[in-house]
Amino acid sequence: MSKYYAIFYALTYMVCSTGIVFANKLVLTVYRFPSFMALASIQTLFTAALIQIFFVRELRKTERTGVFVKVRIVRQADHNFVSNHLQVAPLSFCYAVDIVMGIAGTGSLSLPMFSALRHLTNFIILVGEQLFLRVVRVASIYVSVCLMVFGAAIAAIGDITFDAVGYTYVFVNNFSTAGKALLTKSRLRDQGFTSIELLYYNSVFTLPFLLVIAWITTDMSQVINYSLWTSPLFLVNFVFSCCSAVLLNYSLLQCTHYTSALTTSIIGVIKNILVTYVGMFVGGDYVFTPVNFTGVSISAAGAVMYVWFTYRLSQKQTECAEVQSTPQVTIDQAAGANALAEQHKDDHC
Repeated sequence: MSKYYAIFYALTYMVCSTGIVFANKLVLTVYRFPSFMALASIQTLFTAALIQIFFVRELRKTERTGVFVKVRIVRQADHNFVSNHLQVAPLSFCYAVDIVMGIAGTGSLSLPMFSALRHLTNFIILVGEQLFLRVVRVASIYVSVCLMVFGAAIAAIGDITFDAVGYTYVFVNNFSTAGKALLTKSRLRDQGFTSIELLYYNSVFTLPFLLVIAWITTDMSQVINYSLWTSPLFLVNFVFSCCSAVLLNYSLLQCTHYTSALTTSIIGVIKNILVTYVGMFVGGDYVFTPVNFTGVSISAAGAVMYVWFTYRLSQKQTECAEVQSTPQVTIDQAAGANALAEQHKDDHC
């Protein structure tokens, strides 16, 4: 049965992670939804509401942290709400910036360029892991990530539809995603929060600020009087986009649980490649040039190399663990045999 669960959640994660990008792109570019800030606020509201509905049992009691949630009131046995807020405040800030800049970047750039430039996140995470988490990767991982960055640079040179504002959105998005990844690792490891709790707290804490910013920067009459609110096709894309955070994070957790982190990573790379090449035909804003296409392809090749090197490293670590465990058993058995021989020798004496 677990085999079928693994296949189901792997396919679910693939569909969610790919579909979300295209849904956001269609809502903002094809359907021309008037405000990416309003979309970000609604997505965050949906996230908090859906977690409260479907994950209420996990939120009510988590034994590792003693966190209780009752009727949207969060309290903790040893710490109050303010303390909880302070613990996740930096992560909440990165979360808010990430969702806003991600949606803005998707709407401003073609999907191939967006996907290529987003590969810079991996480079930032590698540097951040080494500086803050003291994690050092093997040389092949650095080479593949640098190839992604090199390809993205070539793609940018060949991008005749260059949009400085859109590029700024994506670069800020890269740093916020890297910060979110690094802070999530530390909060999960050091503070004992679960992934669902972090997603819930981030949504609750950032929603008021997103609503205020959306109210200030957006003409709400355009959102309220938007002409496609009665269009079924638009509503399907809009609802799927709004449910994206919960769908993606839940399928990500389940995919990792029933398969492995490596499988999830491979699915993520396949998704990026699909977004890169299928995105050339979605949205209608990609302009082909040989230099840009070459750069995008180099960046995609670097992503494939990253997965291959990671897979090979995982295989080697497994083989080394097996080799190291075998001699240990032999040594223990030999030590036991020698001790038994010594005991019998003393008995004979």
